[in-house]
Amino acid sequence: MRRKLAMLLVVALVPMAGAAACGQAVEDRVKQEVDKQVQEGQKRVDKELKKGQKKLEKEAGKVREQVE
Repeated sequence: MRRKLAMLLVVALVPMAGAAACGQAVEDRVKQEVDKQVQEGQKRVDKELKKGQKKLEKEAGKVREQVE
């Protein structure tokens, strides 16, 4: 009787452990994808910021020339 009960518990717990492991793998993959998207977004923001700074400096140079 104890063997059957132990076996039933093992059979019941193994799929749950597998599902948890699978869920963890999915969570890790999603986290990696989110991190990748955040990094790409940050690169785009940095690129646009540098582009804006160059444009601002160019315009400031034109204004200086006009003032002189």
